[in-house]
Amino acid sequence: MKALKSYAKFYKKMKAFEEILKDLHPLALRELKKHPDGKADLDGVEFHLTKKVEKKFDEFVEAELKELRDKINELKKDAEEKGRIIINEKETFDAQIPRSVKESVLGEVNEYKKWFSL
Repeated sequence: MKALKSYAKFYKKMKAFEEILKDLHPLALRELKKHPDGKADLDGVEFHLTKKVEKKFDEFVEAELKELRDKINELKKDAEEKGRIIINEKETFDAQIPRSVKESVLGEVNEYKKWFSL
């Protein structure tokens, strides 16, 4: 039970900090754009601008890709039906904070309370 309590404590803090970072992101991006070359180094954390590129293919290529995906899915299904599949299992767990109590749970973290004025 001790490990689960510690995990819960740090999980709440992690989620609270993620919310704070999500709120800060647009402001930090705006400031970073003002720095020369879009680079900054503060308190040992290096920041730099990146560009995300999304490729859009024309309809012909998309149709070909869809056909190939369908063929891959058929091969997977066929392999499963014939028993030519190896399943590796390992136990793990997931953690989450229910939406209904998210504010109250994250509100227990001091930094979250201060940042969002709770």
